[in-house]
Amino acid sequence: MKRIYSLITCFFILALVASTTPAQAQKQMPDGSVEAQVAAAADTTFAHFFLQDPTTSYPWWHSHTVVDGSGGIHLAFYNDANIYYAHCAVNCSDPANWLELPLFAAGNYPSLDKPTLGVDASGRPRLMWYADYSGDDNYYYAECNANCTDSAANWASVAVASLGGYDYPHNVRYAALDTQGRPRLVYEMSNYPDYGFNYLTCDAGCTTASNWQTTAVTTPNLQPDMNLQLVFDQNSRPRVLGYDDDNSVLVYAECNSSCSTAANWGSVALFDVGYYFDYDFALRLDAGGHPRIAYYLKDSSNNVLLYYAWSNANSLTITGWSSYSLNYLTNDELSLDLALDSQGRPSVAFATDELDLSYVTCTANCETTSSTWQQQFIETSDDLNASDPIATNPGCLSSTWMVIGYPSLALDAANNPNVSYWVRHGQLCYDWQGHLQILYDAKGIRFATAGGAAQNNRQIYLPLVIR
Repeated sequence: MKRIYSLITCFFILALVASTTPAQAQKQMPDGSVEAQVAAAADTTFAHFFLQDPTTSYPWWHSHTVVDGSGGIHLAFYNDANIYYAHCAVNCSDPANWLELPLFAAGNYPSLDKPTLGVDASGRPRLMWYADYSGDDNYYYAECNANCTDSAANWASVAVASLGGYDYPHNVRYAALDTQGRPRLVYEMSNYPDYGFNYLTCDAGCTTASNWQTTAVTTPNLQPDMNLQLVFDQNSRPRVLGYDDDNSVLVYAECNSSCSTAANWGSVALFDVGYYFDYDFALRLDAGGHPRIAYYLKDSSNNVLLYYAWSNANSLTITGWSSYSLNYLTNDELSLDLALDSQGRPSVAFATDELDLSYVTCTANCETTSSTWQQQFIETSDDLNASDPIATNPGCLSSTWMVIGYPSLALDAANNPNVSYWVRHGQLCYDWQGHLQILYDAKGIRFATAGGAAQNNRQIYLPLVIR
């Protein structure tokens, strides 16, 4: 996993040593692509805060945000010690309305845990994660039915799949609840010569391991072995998106009936994206069950640009898909998330090449080559430096926050965005040999929601509940 960011190094040198704002790279369109029209920027006001003190708590970069049917927000994140659950029922731009609880111990390799949340129709949270405990690699399921931020004792958990060490998830979208609130999960299947994924399901009594069953879904001539993502349509029919590292293509799979029978699944190779990162594409479905994808693609000038793709029919054929480019550059992490509003219009949260968190929304003609999009910033590095400054250490040249990304985006019933994301603070210092190096001294998960007032440079964290 990456620990050194070449882009961040350039950012420090350009922005901090030279005391200039880095110029945005010239943006070029891939050969033969269509560029979406850009409308005026939106003017949504965002409230932001840290989930925990970023100077004393060091979370991993993955988080997962979910909005329930009543507008309550549920959030999962983790660090080297624990997997955390946070919840807010109302007025979630105010940190005082949030409660947070450490639920389960992190595994022996905590960076792989990647907890993911689902919320049923009654607003009850369900959690899944991967962990190695004492040499046993498993996927785990946990559920809570009442008082879920009061005590971890109100959660019941069970190991539901025992597997090898290479079957860990690469994002937090590998599990989901269907429309009946039943948990499902997909993970890699690599049993030569059969490749595909395992589809793990439970219909009732899901804290009992024997109530889970696994269907081995093969994908002929394709190996979707990375970044598997799972969503459901309005009829609880599963759709899966993954990445085939050998063929450098996105792989889409779906099933329309009796999905515990592997033969009822179909799959297709989609776009040749040419590279792979954990969060560089996202799958969602509109109200009619039509798949939509946001993804990154490198053009002939080596720029990595954001793309949007859709299928309204024949989604198991490549001719059933269309796409176009949005002329936005990303940073080295290539992270994004996609959401669809009540009218099926796409929104994408992503980290820019200048280390800010951008939010782009389609306003018209979204599934045509004459679409219109608008852009605004959820939070910039300058915003964060102003609200939560960290003084430059003695002997260092400068310091700055960097909005790295890994967003988890969810829209509420009014189509307002709610997003969690990872930020990091660094200082440009000389080492003992006189070489410039970046000293990372803080990192955290931020949460932003539409509405609320500016934080007036106050350091705000969620209240930590341990009972």
